[in-house]
Amino acid sequence: MGTDIYEILDAISESSQEMVLATIVNVDGSSYKKAGSSMLFHEDGVQTGLLSGGCLEEDLQERCKDYFHKKSSELITYDLTAEDDLSWGQGVGCNGTIEVLIESITPQLLVHLKRVRELVNHGISVSYTKQLSLEGDVYGYLFYTENAEYFGRWKGDFPKKEKWHSKTLRMENDYLLFKQEIQARPRLFIYGAGADARPLAQLAQQSGYGVIVADWRPAYCHKDYFPQATETVVLSPEEFLSSYTFTTLDSIVLMTHHFQKDLELVKYLLKKQLSYLGILGSKDRAQRLLQGKKVQDWVHSPAGLSIGAEGPHEIAVSIVAELIKQKARRCVNV
Repeated sequence: MGTDIYEILDAISESSQEMVLATIVNVDGSSYKKAGSSMLFHEDGVQTGLLSGGCLEEDLQERCKDYFHKKSSELITYDLTAEDDLSWGQGVGCNGTIEVLIESITPQLLVHLKRVRELVNHGISVSYTKQLSLEGDVYGYLFYTENAEYFGRWKGDFPKKEKWHSKTLRMENDYLLFKQEIQARPRLFIYGAGADARPLAQLAQQSGYGVIVADWRPAYCHKDYFPQATETVVLSPEEFLSSYTFTTLDSIVLMTHHFQKDLELVKYLLKKQLSYLGILGSKDRAQRLLQGKKVQDWVHSPAGLSIGAEGPHEIAVSIVAELIKQKARRCVNV
């Protein structure tokens, strides 16, 4: 589903406005986004996420105006294959037919989506199935997790898991079933809350990461300095390492500028299996920290792609680019 879903869940949970969700449920041919991609429209005109390169959003914005208060849903088909001047998608590289579900965010759905946000922010993936009429009326939906937590409003018996196919949209008796997978939000831990950590926290959050900033100095590590962070925690390296359970979905960047604290962290983290460990500083410093140990391919020292980055903002770009590269490599190998 991409990283838009985390921003959308944040916006849904934090807004007091009427909202409408637009979701691609089927694609025939090529398109800017895949089935399962969503976009949120707010009543004041603000939009969160994208469904195309700009060819659908204006029309969807107009259509959504009818759904802020009447609490309904509809399936809309956009044919992007035509080449005449009046066609959708001319010049933007789309060459497919896209079905989009427009759906009001009802008070009940709002409660359930807030729960989804809590789950994915705590490392739990969520599956989401909708029951649709052929016209796009949503008359049932269910969220469920691998931990056997179920919530939503479903009509009739739930289809058995063995009946599922890879296709996102499929027929079931006389109605449509649409299934999405909302993956657990990846976490980025930044240990070291200096000024150079701020652009990294901001860019990582915008790239879909839940950001946890830790430092042993309370004067540096607080929400005023890191408003985008999910958490800011004042902990010594030892306290930090004992306070969290790290998984293969987690990434950590060390930005302490303090050799002994980095050494304590590196010795512990090398024994774990992470998605990414980035060590800020020169190659010589990194070699001294690693003490000649052979490291796995998820350890990066110095942190960041080699793009000639200078200054905190460019270095943040290089680190986030490396995070994305590592995440894509992991997905290919899964």
